[in-house]
Amino acid sequence: MTLLVPGLLILGILGLIGAGLFLTLMEVRQTRVDIQHRVGLISEAVDNTSVSDAAKLLTAGRARRRRMLGARLRRAFAVALPRTWGMTASAPVLMLTAAAGGGITWLVVQPGLHMSIWISPELTLAGLLLLPRYLLKYQQNVADKKFMELFPDSIDMIIRMLRAGLPVTAAVRAVGKEAASPVAEVFTSLADEMAIGITFEDALSAAGERIELADFRFFAVAVSLQRATGGNLAATLDILSDIMRKRRAMRLQAKATTGEVRMSAYVLGVIPFFIIGGILVITPDYLRPLIVDPRGKVIIAVAVTSMLIGFGTIRQMMLSVTRAA
Repeated sequence: MTLLVPGLLILGILGLIGAGLFLTLMEVRQTRVDIQHRVGLISEAVDNTSVSDAAKLLTAGRARRRRMLGARLRRAFAVALPRTWGMTASAPVLMLTAAAGGGITWLVVQPGLHMSIWISPELTLAGLLLLPRYLLKYQQNVADKKFMELFPDSIDMIIRMLRAGLPVTAAVRAVGKEAASPVAEVFTSLADEMAIGITFEDALSAAGERIELADFRFFAVAVSLQRATGGNLAATLDILSDIMRKRRAMRLQAKATTGEVRMSAYVLGVIPFFIIGGILVITPDYLRPLIVDPRGKVIIAVAVTSMLIGFGTIRQMMLSVTRAA
């Protein structure tokens, strides 16, 4: 009876993951069947060219539904995160990551550490939720760093186009076509918003709130002020590009300066695991009470929690002087 409720909870979690994967596969299969059926109906009334166009439209609709499902899952796993514009993980990837996080956590806390059957399901659920969240946060950090590296070159491209006589809106569209990802996606979104009637200033303001990077906010404010008051926008952007490069150089210098601290944190964090591994090899029974005795499990939990808090504190102190935003 004591194992019934936790077992049912675990089965419920695994059932939800399996149901999500099953529904995704069924949606893909149903969409394929629907496309084939509609193309068959259309082929009776139109020529082969029209059938091809219809198939392309239906395929685009299926891809749009997949993107919508992925966007919903990303919003669910990334709740309360400050920035989400650089997250690209699809729905199947997120679901498989969640299943892997839950499964690995269960194997560690139950067969590995033999923790209480009442605590294991909660930890399994935490692993199921946190691993996809970590993946999304990692993708966002990568997008932030890459954007900050490429953004000064994109501003230089805008400066050259302005000096050639092109308007800033045309320069934005050109950057969206020529620049690398993720800068291209941001500027393409700006151009698309202007194409449907949104003013350039409003589009810049919305993009700045969505991206929330200091350099892009500087760019948005500079362009908006220059368009409102007049002046040489190319010269202003030239100064802004130089400032961005100097800021990046300062961040790299701060990262190099904190390299010794980071290495010390990594070494101090790894040493306990090497010591535990050596003890397990030399005298396996020496640490057995930590796994068998309930008090040993408490000691392990406190030790691991203390190490994570210390490592997280050191990492946060380093990121405070090296982060792009």
